[in-house]
Amino acid sequence: MQAKNLIQSLSVAVAAATVATATWAAPTVFTETATGSLAGTAEVAAASGFDQLRIEGRFTDATGGFDTNLVDLYKLNITTAGTYFFNTTGSAVADTQLFLFDAAGKGLVWNNDISTAPVDTWSALVAMLDVGTYFIGVSWFGMDPFDGTNTSIFDTLLNEGGPVAGTGALAGWNDFSGASLFDTGDYAITAYVPAPGALGLALAALGLMAGVSSRRRAA
Repeated sequence: MQAKNLIQSLSVAVAAATVATATWAAPTVFTETATGSLAGTAEVAAASGFDQLRIEGRFTDATGGFDTNLVDLYKLNITTAGTYFFNTTGSAVADTQLFLFDAAGKGLVWNNDISTAPVDTWSALVAMLDVGTYFIGVSWFGMDPFDGTNTSIFDTLLNEGGPVAGTGALAGWNDFSGASLFDTGDYAITAYVPAPGALGLALAALGLMAGVSSRRRAA
């Protein structure tokens, strides 16, 4: 099934998420130990669903050039269908990218930069997800996921969107940043699904309903 672009106005999406979750309790925290960059080596960050999740990790090797240094992938088992928000706001790593894949490792949606202060090179995306398994990846700027034919899964010359039509499952990563060193440090992925009532009010008020009207089913 061809992936649909589930992003519309990421800055508004972040604002909607903030409004909808303003009174929530502290999130469940998952701390990276040794997650990999491919589905077979990804740590399970959410084994049985979540309302609000914070994934904390770190890029530690500043030699650059390799996905083991510049990309971390996490497995999420979604148990409640809904609209999910993901962002790296507040990360010490200033220039991130986010990638969402289905259970088979096929691309769903990605984002490079959001357009909200204070750091517009953090990342954010929103997607409607059915019950199933997904993978969320975070990378340093310039990393590009490719499939088994060495075809880029997303058009990373742009800033956000769905996968390139006809591409297969995640098989590896290329580094197009052109840098030998990168921004080492801590990152955090905040993931949450707002309560239905709060979500509806926030999305209606901020004009996002059209942007999240299509649900993506896990493979």
